[in-house]
Amino acid sequence: MKKITLLLCLLFVFCSGYGQLTPEDKLGIWYDIGGNHKISEKSSIDTYTQFWLYEFNDNFNFFLFKLGYHYHFSSKLTASLFLGYSDFDGHFDTSSSHTYENRITEQLTFKHKLYNIPLDHRLRVEHRFFRKPNSKPKVARLRYRIGSKFNINPILFVRIHDELLLTPKSSDTAENRFYTGLGINLTKSSNLQIGYMNRNTSNKKNLHRIQVGMFFKTDLRKKIKTAP
Repeated sequence: MKKITLLLCLLFVFCSGYGQLTPEDKLGIWYDIGGNHKISEKSSIDTYTQFWLYEFNDNFNFFLFKLGYHYHFSSKLTASLFLGYSDFDGHFDTSSSHTYENRITEQLTFKHKLYNIPLDHRLRVEHRFFRKPNSKPKVARLRYRIGSKFNINPILFVRIHDELLLTPKSSDTAENRFYTGLGINLTKSSNLQIGYMNRNTSNKKNLHRIQVGMFFKTDLRKKIKTAP
């Protein structure tokens, strides 16, 4: 509990310091909630929601909801397909029309150990169909993320990852997202993560974000078996 209290105090000090910067450099926050629901020995369903704010407690930026299907070839290799919908406000301090998006994502994840260091790799191809006031552009994006998770004790762990995003034929051709955070195992099948995200884009934006996520797992096979 002392470690959790210290982390929250540090985040508060960090947020207060960023309140004196220009609007573009404000410390924003991302909220995530994700669930993985087992439906068979090899298959599971994924639900995921993300909500971004430009500032720590204000100024809407982005909303995303995704529904996905995972096929687990093994405990190390998984293939996935997602359908997503998003609402995006691209302007920090002005009232403007939103951009809406339908998204199809193909994904591969692979886990292994390198010299006893646990590593996970995630490769995504996203097909993005935008709806703007005067146009309906279509773009594709490639994403690769490498990360690791280190257990401190049965309750606490540290999560760290770095992701590269590439969008050919776009003004924002490349982006890098670095994340590190503290995780808390609330139960055997759920955890809370609080961390820092640095988002560095090709148009010279260097954004600082606090990320708060809640993740859980369920086994729907048990409910099906016990149903009358």
